[in-house]
Amino acid sequence: MADTIKGNAKKILIVEDDDLVASLIEDVLGKRNYTIIDKVTTGEEALDKAIKHLPDIILMDIRLEGRIDGITATRYITSLFGIPVIFISGEKNEELFRIAATAGPSSFITKPFTANDIYSNIEIALAKGEMKKKEKKNQFDLPAVILYKSLSEMDAYFILDEKGGIIFLNPYAEHMINTNISGAARESINKYLLFYNAATREPYRDTFNSIVRECNFFGEKSKIAIKMSNGSFRPAVTKSFVIYDLFQNQIGTVFRLHLKAKGEM
Repeated sequence: MADTIKGNAKKILIVEDDDLVASLIEDVLGKRNYTIIDKVTTGEEALDKAIKHLPDIILMDIRLEGRIDGITATRYITSLFGIPVIFISGEKNEELFRIAATAGPSSFITKPFTANDIYSNIEIALAKGEMKKKEKKNQFDLPAVILYKSLSEMDAYFILDEKGGIIFLNPYAEHMINTNISGAARESINKYLLFYNAATREPYRDTFNSIVRECNFFGEKSKIAIKMSNGSFRPAVTKSFVIYDLFQNQIGTVFRLHLKAKGEM
């Protein structure tokens, strides 16, 4: 795997749980002007790497290890970032392809494939991607920009699915709930965060419905608190942004949790 970007080489992320296939793809692409930024085996890792590295294109197996499959990961990647994703599959199941198409992939490659299959699909997807960028005034929408910046912020950021399941955690969120995305993927936000009314100290037992969904409606929720490990209560403010897929269906939420410092109280 390349450690440095070669000139103006396009950055490619490989998401494949078959190590032999992943290595074959890497070898094929290494003969052209592409840089492999990483190889991962799960959907949760794919989304994490997409946010951190913003690759030019992603080669994604549909069936993956882990808790998040290739279709789900692609749905969030294409919706948030518009990064072209090429599906790779060893199956020839029309129903699977129909479902996969709703995630907005650029194309499909079926196994077995040739080097030319990979090259041609990548170049076509990249060309289409460049055309779409020119059509849009801004390359990324607001939630995508926020997620990229979240990697270095001291606030907790989560991507949640439409039922409150965790899809992504920024580093500060991982620190706050004491687990990484591999452990938290698809788990309910209710499992990790409990909020309290800042005045009465009464708990909100359902974080997703009482806090997240209210944020989706009003944009922000304040006058709440988090109980710290020492038993004290820390005032908090939450904000959220709804994520829509390419067909304008609501598929999740970018949820931000800010713990107030003493100077803000």
